[in-house]
Amino acid sequence: MTNDAPRSRGFFAPHRQVFGPAVLRRLRASFYELTAGSSQDATSERELRAMARGEGSDTLRLRQRWFDVWRTPSPDLLEMVRPFTWVIFPPQVRHVSSTSHFVPWHQDTAYISLLGPLRHTRIVTCHIPLDDEPARRSTLQFTRAPQSELTHQPRDGFAAGLDIAPEDVVHFELSLGDCLFFGDHAVHRTYTPPGALIDRRSLEFRLIDPEDSIANKDYFDIELGTFRRRDGPMPEKLPL
Repeated sequence: MTNDAPRSRGFFAPHRQVFGPAVLRRLRASFYELTAGSSQDATSERELRAMARGEGSDTLRLRQRWFDVWRTPSPDLLEMVRPFTWVIFPPQVRHVSSTSHFVPWHQDTAYISLLGPLRHTRIVTCHIPLDDEPARRSTLQFTRAPQSELTHQPRDGFAAGLDIAPEDVVHFELSLGDCLFFGDHAVHRTYTPPGALIDRRSLEFRLIDPEDSIANKDYFDIELGTFRRRDGPMPEKLPL
C-alpha cells in the first residue's frame, strides 16, 4: 500500500479491506438504531440545515462508537494514514437518500476555510461506506484535473461548491471494508453510477498531523487508541 498523502494535497485513492467488515456492520446497526429514535432530533437551525443535506444531527455524531474502526489499526492502515494519525472529533455520519443530499464539486479546503481563522492548515479525508455492497450505491466521484486551491461559491444548497464540468472523472467500485482516502485539494462530488441506488450510509473522518492540532479540541489518536487533546487526555467522557 502506497502512502501518497505527504506528497500531494490533491491525491485520491481507494484502499482495500483496511477496516473490519464485522465492525462496520455493527456500526451500521447502530446507525439504524439511533436514527430511528430521538438522535435525529435537531436542536438548532444549523442542525436542521445539515440534516437537510443528509448529514447526521449533533446527537448522532457526538458518539465515541464511530471511532471503533480506528481502535485496532492494521499495519496497512497505519501506513496509509501516517503522518495524519489524529482524527478530528466528531466525524460526519451521513445518510444520502435523495439527490438533494448530493454535495456538488468541491475541495474540502473550502469547508475548512468556513471555520474561520482557528482551523487546521491541512487535512486528509477517509470515506468509509457502511453498506454491504457499496459498489451498488452512490459514492464519490473525482476529477483528475490539475489541482490547487480553487475559489468556491455557495451552490445547490451547500455552503461551498465549484461551477465546473470536468471531463476526466473517475469513481471506484468499493466493497465493505474498503475506503476512499484523499487530500483536501482533491476535487470531488457525490455521484450515483448508472444502475446504482442513491441510498447510502457512510462515515467520513478528517485526519490531521498532530503538530497541526488545536488547543481544547477533541481528537482520536490512532496510534495510542484513545481520545485526547493536544495538551493531554480529554476531560469529559463522550457518550457511547
